[in-house]
Amino acid sequence: SAAGAAFNSFDRQQDPTCLPDTRVDLLQELCDWADGEDKRCIFWLSGLAGTGKWTIARTIAQRYCKKDRLGASFFFSRGGGDVGHAGKFFTSIAVQLANNIPSLRHYICDAISNRKDIASQSFRDQWSQLIFFP
Repeated sequence: SAAGAAFNSFDRQQDPTCLPDTRVDLLQELCDWADGEDKRCIFWLSGLAGTGKWTIARTIAQRYCKKDRLGASFFFSRGGGDVGHAGKFFTSIAVQLANNIPSLRHYICDAISNRKDIASQSFRDQWSQLIFFP
């Protein structure tokens, strides 16, 4: 898995979250989406560089982690080694899912046992065997 990818990794422990009473409407919109009150499959958080997308996403990840409702997170970073590209995205997500959702652990471990070379397979194969099918 990619070191430093998770929102709460050692490398990210000093990264900020939203200050209290800021971005309230947007954070609520994200929570509504995450709680299934919004039917969109993907919430696309967009904006110019430096407008706080990272901080907003980290705030939401932290909130849901505290509620034991965060399966996994992956924070990309330009020039950040393994987090600077998608090469270890699915394997990182799978490791976090196996650690955070015990009922998935067996299925993900079986998928790895059945395809020991899964990390070198296409993204489509990694997605289907490590995330979708388990």
